[in-house]
Amino acid sequence: MTCQLTFLPVGNADSIVIQTDNSLVVVDLGNLNVLEEWLEKHEISKIDRIYITHAHGDHFPSLIRLANFISTWNSKISIGKIHLPYKVIEIARKKILANTANSKNGSLNLALQRIKEWSDSRAVKLSPIVRDGEEYSEGLIKIEALHPSQFYVENHLAISGSKLNEISIVLQISYGDFSALLLADIEGAGLTDLLRFLQNSSDSTIFKTNIVKIPHHGAYPPNGNELKDLLALVDAEIAILSVGSKNPYGHVEPALFNALIELQNNNTQRLNKFICTEVTRTCIHSKLERSSMGKSGLSTPQKCAGEIVIITNNLGEWQLKTEMTNHSAKIASLSHAACDGRVDIS
Repeated sequence: MTCQLTFLPVGNADSIVIQTDNSLVVVDLGNLNVLEEWLEKHEISKIDRIYITHAHGDHFPSLIRLANFISTWNSKISIGKIHLPYKVIEIARKKILANTANSKNGSLNLALQRIKEWSDSRAVKLSPIVRDGEEYSEGLIKIEALHPSQFYVENHLAISGSKLNEISIVLQISYGDFSALLLADIEGAGLTDLLRFLQNSSDSTIFKTNIVKIPHHGAYPPNGNELKDLLALVDAEIAILSVGSKNPYGHVEPALFNALIELQNNNTQRLNKFICTEVTRTCIHSKLERSSMGKSGLSTPQKCAGEIVIITNNLGEWQLKTEMTNHSAKIASLSHAACDGRVDIS
């Protein structure tokens, strides 16, 4: 019996498939075309859960696109339950009511109607997800949210509804003695809240993990020290970055790579490898070259590892497979490859 985590190469976005002998779970729909190609290729017959961590477009395709996806795939396969971003239905309805002349309102209203019909008929179950809320369990696999809590998400939306990264759903995946932590785009006050929760737990060692998905595609938050504390606490063996070559945000930020290199060089930490789906400018250009680029990315996408697959058994033993069979050669060809310790951060 095995569990397989597949990090799809979707650019500066997230789409992750978790598969066991009896279940299949998708986390985020950052590029539906890539996910749909994967589902077709692997002849998938059911999706037990879909988690959408937050309502930004690199994780959530919009209610209209989601409704089309459900309509298309629910006629081909079984979809069990979709955990929608918190209050996404309310936000969509308010958008329609606030601007009745908007030409997109008809499509959005139709999407809401279709989603209501599926929910009423239980053709597809829909619900939000919070810490200490519903867990997914099937055989040896268990998936639970570590952030946000019900109090945090409602309080946050009342104060600052626009900072959606701070209410990203952070998921812990357990399969026997193996675990993975998927940090979505957590940052800012949300990162502070998550770290405090883990630190205040009676036994923080239960959050020690084999795999960590680095948040926000290689961005480095203003409270970067708390991110470093979080990564040190969970003490992963490998860190995975879902990044896009052409992103216009300056990702991967050198400070993020530097934090990972520091963890690698810390003898008290287990981290021995970090790996990216695509090449970003940080691994190609020197600091001086980057200074003249603003935050622009590369002109064309380049896969580094490409699709990243972690295959594990219930004893916590795992192996890494990459889409790019020449991955080592690709790293060697990059003049400032961070995962080889050559990033220019001086």
